[in-house]
Amino acid sequence: MEEQSEFNTGSLYYLAIKWRWHLIAIAVLSGLAATIFSSSAFIEPKFKSTAVVYPVNIVPYSNESATEQLLQLFQSADVKGKIIEKFDLANHYGIGDNSKEPNSKLILEFNENVSISKTEFESVNIEILDKDATKACAMVNQIINETNLKLRQLQREKSEEMHAMYAKQLELKKQEIDTLKVQISKLRVDNNFIDLTAQTREVTRGVINSKAGEAGRLSSKIQEVGAEYTALNARLDAALIYFAKIKGTYDDISGDLFKELTYTNVVTKPFVADSKSYPIRWIIVLVSMLASLFLGFIIISLTEGKKKNSKQSL
Repeated sequence: MEEQSEFNTGSLYYLAIKWRWHLIAIAVLSGLAATIFSSSAFIEPKFKSTAVVYPVNIVPYSNESATEQLLQLFQSADVKGKIIEKFDLANHYGIGDNSKEPNSKLILEFNENVSISKTEFESVNIEILDKDATKACAMVNQIINETNLKLRQLQREKSEEMHAMYAKQLELKKQEIDTLKVQISKLRVDNNFIDLTAQTREVTRGVINSKAGEAGRLSSKIQEVGAEYTALNARLDAALIYFAKIKGTYDDISGDLFKELTYTNVVTKPFVADSKSYPIRWIIVLVSMLASLFLGFIIISLTEGKKKNSKQSL
C-alpha cells in the first residue's frame, strides 16, 4: 500500500529516485556506445576550411548587388564542374561509374560538403568539409580562383562585344570625316578658297579695291558657296569631336581586354585545419544520453502504470 501510495503521487522525482541506478546505467551505457560509434572507426572525421571574401571590380546587373552576383558565380555549374574535375571528387568520394545515378550522388555529396552563403555584412562565406584537411583548404582556394577566371571570361566577352561595336562606330565616323574633308577640299579647289574667313574679311574691308573685278567675283563665290562651306566645316568639327569621344572609350575597352583583374577580396584566408570539425563527439554523446534517458523514463513510466493497473484490478 505504501508503494502504491508513493506512485499515486505521479511524481517524476519519485520515479527518478526509485529507478536512479537503472537510469544511470542507461546513461552510462548509451554514452559509451555513442563514444565508440562516433569514433573514426565508424564515422570518418572531416576537417573544415573557411574563407570570407568581398566582391571587387564587379558591375552588378539589374537589381542584383555585387555580392549576390558573386554568390551566383561561386555556386554556378561551371565552377562546380571545374572543382569536381580538378580534384577528381568522384574517386575521392568513392563514387564509381558503376554506381546507380553516379552524377546525382556526386553532386549531392559535393553539396553536403561545400557550403557557400551570403553573410549579413555583404560578404560571401565559403566552408568546405573534407576527410583531407589539405584538400579542403586547396578546394576553397580553387573555388575562389575558378570564380575569378569565370568573371574575367565574362568581362572579356562583354568587352569584346563593346570593342567590336565601338570599332564599327569609329569606322563609320572616320568614313564620314574623310567624305567631309574631300567635299571641303573640292570646294576650296573649285572656288579658289584658301582661307574663307580671311578672304571674306578682306573682301569686306575692300582691301583689294584696286582689283574690283576680282573682288566682285570672289565676293560672289563666297556668297554662293560660303554657306555650304561653313556648314561642311561645322559638320566636320562635330564629327571630329564625336570621333575623339568614341576613340577614348574604345581605347579604355581595348585596355580592358588585356587586364588581369581579380574580382574577390579575401579577408579571411583558408588554412589547413589541424583538428577535425566533424563529427562533434561530445554533442553526439550528450544527445544520445539525453535521448536514452528520455526513452528509459517513458518505459519506466509505462511499466509503473501497468503495475498500478494490475494492483487495482486485484
